[in-house]
Amino acid sequence: MVPTWALITLGFAAGTLFGALALGDLSHPAAEQSVRSPVAPGAPQAPSARVAAEPSSPEVGDRKPAETPVEDPRIATVLASWRSAEARIADLQTRLSAVEQTLSDRLQAEPSERPKAPQTAEERRDQLVAAGVGLDLADDIVWREGRAELDRLNLRDEAVREGWLGSDRYREAVNALADEGVSLREEIGDTAWDRYLYLTGEDNRVSVSSGIPGSAAAAAGLQPGDLIESYAGTQPFRHNELRQATTEGEKGELVAVRIRRGDRVLEAWVPRGPLGVRLGMTRAEPLP
Repeated sequence: MVPTWALITLGFAAGTLFGALALGDLSHPAAEQSVRSPVAPGAPQAPSARVAAEPSSPEVGDRKPAETPVEDPRIATVLASWRSAEARIADLQTRLSAVEQTLSDRLQAEPSERPKAPQTAEERRDQLVAAGVGLDLADDIVWREGRAELDRLNLRDEAVREGWLGSDRYREAVNALADEGVSLREEIGDTAWDRYLYLTGEDNRVSVSSGIPGSAAAAAGLQPGDLIESYAGTQPFRHNELRQATTEGEKGELVAVRIRRGDRVLEAWVPRGPLGVRLGMTRAEPLP
């Protein structure tokens, strides 16, 4: 049998050991937190010390991807509209760049400015000579034009002084001076006149701006941009000259219309009468 004093000693040692273990649990941070912060009824339980002591979390490669937050449908609609607007703006910028390049190419291809009209008698004579007029004839034309201009100024001065400016007498006198004056086109001919208009920066071609469906011009194939080189054998340099030519001769008779389209010269046949086109004016280098 075990002596009584041995049993008492063994019990004392066991009590001491159990007390030490209890004191160690109370000193652990998780235990201390649970003691200091009692859990309210119905609240979730805090993790125990055993859970904290479990093995560390798995490696990064083993982690599950974080869930993407659900996007607000209204925000998604706004973003989609913004992206669409950006795409349209980019498209417009591309088109604008193309238009600017086209305009730049055309400006480079065309003369930067028209020649200035002659300001002095010497300049006018030189332009006539450059157009193919002989020097003697050019000098004579310039002198006669100067005399005609002085006669018109003197006529107006006389009418103002005597009080008949704007009257029938004044208009008849002006018309008489015009009949006596120099018709430069008749003096030098159509070829030199055409060249002279071009060299002095004047419009020298009647152009087709647009056509009327069902018209004689549309049936003949005239297109916007065509230049009228001749009509029924005459060369029109102004709108009124072309309109006058369409009213001459016999209405409905077929006449030739010579047109310039780009680098080509074409001929079409139309019945004499209204062409059915809207006309414009432009400056073009005379054909050789």
